[in-house]
Amino acid sequence: MDSITVVMLDDDAFLLKALKRTMQRMCPEACIETFSELEPFWCYLREHPHVDLVISDYLMPHMHGLDVLERCTQENSYPVRALLTGDMTLATMMRQPNVVHAYLAKPFNAQDVQALFEAVADLKRLPFSSAARTALGAMTSFPVSDGLLRKLKVLVDDDNSDAHEIAAVVAKEPVIMAKVLQLANSAYLGFQRRTSSIDEAVSRLGTKMLMAVVSSMAISKNYQTSVPAECHQRQLDIASDYACCVKAFAKACGLSRDAQEELFATALLSFIGKIILLAEGSDESNLHNEAMLQDDGADYQLISAYVMRLWGYKAELCELIMKCHDAMAVTEPHLKSQHQILFIAKQVLFYNKKPLEVQRYCTDRNMTPSICQGITGFPWFVS
Repeated sequence: MDSITVVMLDDDAFLLKALKRTMQRMCPEACIETFSELEPFWCYLREHPHVDLVISDYLMPHMHGLDVLERCTQENSYPVRALLTGDMTLATMMRQPNVVHAYLAKPFNAQDVQALFEAVADLKRLPFSSAARTALGAMTSFPVSDGLLRKLKVLVDDDNSDAHEIAAVVAKEPVIMAKVLQLANSAYLGFQRRTSSIDEAVSRLGTKMLMAVVSSMAISKNYQTSVPAECHQRQLDIASDYACCVKAFAKACGLSRDAQEELFATALLSFIGKIILLAEGSDESNLHNEAMLQDDGADYQLISAYVMRLWGYKAELCELIMKCHDAMAVTEPHLKSQHQILFIAKQVLFYNKKPLEVQRYCTDRNMTPSICQGITGFPWFVS
């Protein structure tokens, strides 16, 4: 993990020293600064604009932790903001505007701290400009990781759990279950027989695709009241069609099932930024092209990558989301094929480029021959 600068605020100086020792032992690469008083804390943030992570205790006598993090959006919005709390009730998490990127429960464990620090280090390494990072940090409409998603992740990561246990959790959420069944019966995923069994649907999709579906639905649920229902549903349908098409094209080009599932997840989750922008009042017709945060990449791509890394998705997936508009942006050999698939699908489906035109463009740039050859023979569709 790359070195990151962490600033912690807690009124209890004794506890603060203990927390620092514990975190330093878990993550020796981190530079951890601690403060028990507000004014030195604010001064440090003003003088160090590129602090990577701010952690504030929830209950303090002179200032509430949520108020601290809200003021951070004005004083220095660059850092990721985390709240340290023993109260993980829904009431704590429902405050609007949402100024918390992540919660650390007290007592925290090594896995939670490591995951947060790795996410922050990856955000530092991903190709966000400083201005973009500051602007993203100033946004206060990002959702915090959903309880259902966390529960599913525990099951997925447990070698002793099975598809039936995972399906039982999904079945408790009717809207998500319906979406999982819809995708499991999609013609573009290539299954010959329809199914109404949630167990079979989960097995068909696999855990990577399932987690992407649950993530997209969980995030979308946060914006049901702020995005018109028709617009909201249209974007979800477009995202689902895009993801299914990308997976099918990857299969036609001979990519492994694992790569196909990763591409499905990347394509589906790339639309999260669109929902967030719509909630902030952006025009639906210009979401693909708007690039106010930085020149290379549409705003929705940057927002999607930022949120998805905070939600625990791999940095590589986030990098693919950020760079899928540029045919030559990814040079890592193990990511090239996936990046090319996403680029091609984006050109045909969203920029209305003719497959033959895209094929010539890709061939001229010496992109993977098997992928170039597959462009014109694939049955592209536009939702």
